[in-house]
Amino acid sequence: MKPLSVIVFILTLATLACALEFNPPPLSLTPPVAEATKPPLIILATPTFTPVPATATNTQAPPTATETQVLATEAASGPALTVDQLRNATLTIMGSDQILRTIQLKDGKYESGSDPAQPGYVLVNLGEKIAFGDLNGDGLADAAITIAENYGGTGQFVSVVAVLNQNGQPGAVSITPIEDRAILNDISIQAAEIYVDATIHGPNDPQCCASQPSKRSYRLIEGTLVLSRLSTTTANGAERIIQIETPADGAEINGPFVIKGSVTISPFENSLTYRVFAQETMDPLEQAGFTISADGLGGPGTFELPIDLTKLNLKGPVRIQIADISAANGSDLAVDTLYLVLK
Repeated sequence: MKPLSVIVFILTLATLACALEFNPPPLSLTPPVAEATKPPLIILATPTFTPVPATATNTQAPPTATETQVLATEAASGPALTVDQLRNATLTIMGSDQILRTIQLKDGKYESGSDPAQPGYVLVNLGEKIAFGDLNGDGLADAAITIAENYGGTGQFVSVVAVLNQNGQPGAVSITPIEDRAILNDISIQAAEIYVDATIHGPNDPQCCASQPSKRSYRLIEGTLVLSRLSTTTANGAERIIQIETPADGAEINGPFVIKGSVTISPFENSLTYRVFAQETMDPLEQAGFTISADGLGGPGTFELPIDLTKLNLKGPVRIQIADISAANGSDLAVDTLYLVLK
């Protein structure tokens, strides 16, 4: 080898040795994996995110537990009845003349015959106020309507009609009268009962002019509306209310028991009436009067009524009404109803 080439070769080796001394290869703490045993490379797609500008709608707080429950209930409630459906519904009802007939409302009205003076004339008008709510516990919003029947003459017989939601179609199932020429103030459905605020005739009112405020509620039992509660207001503005305090509504009873309660206004001669009904009956199986303890004439009072229904051989659901009956005309002035299960 020529001397110059040897010198260049020696200098090159020296330069490489210096580089390795100051830049050693990185130290590996794990042994190298053989190429054949390396796992395949998996690439996970990263979801994209597009920021939404803050607006009045997307800055609202998430729904609370109660709101979520309401939304879930609404979502599962099924098709709803509409006012237009009710104004044009076909109703099979027992009229106040005790004739069962099928009527086809058109824009809230049905008329049979053209002359009110002729026999067989019927005019039915749907009331303006309509309430929606579940009456039979199936999760669907049913309806409560009122109708006024006229058969010629001045009578306007006002009644409440329960209309069930039959998969989005209205089906009238029960009707109960309020009275002739009652004035309907309001109607609503709360806790599966129909609440009615109406002005009715007091003991001294002429038939033309009802003046006594009243509040009542009805419950649908076995497809029939039954009166749950009734209160009326006196001429001086005091509300006549009966309140059953024990047993609790829906209690299971085995043997004799005592009904305890109170009245805001003591009845005539401090006497109330109790009525016992089986679930499917509209006529009482037992009815009698009893005396209450009152704080002076017309003052508030309390009562304790011992009841023994074993002699009736009843089992299952029953209802017991406590009523204040007018001595003037025999109408109910106040009512409260207790729903029990006899064992």
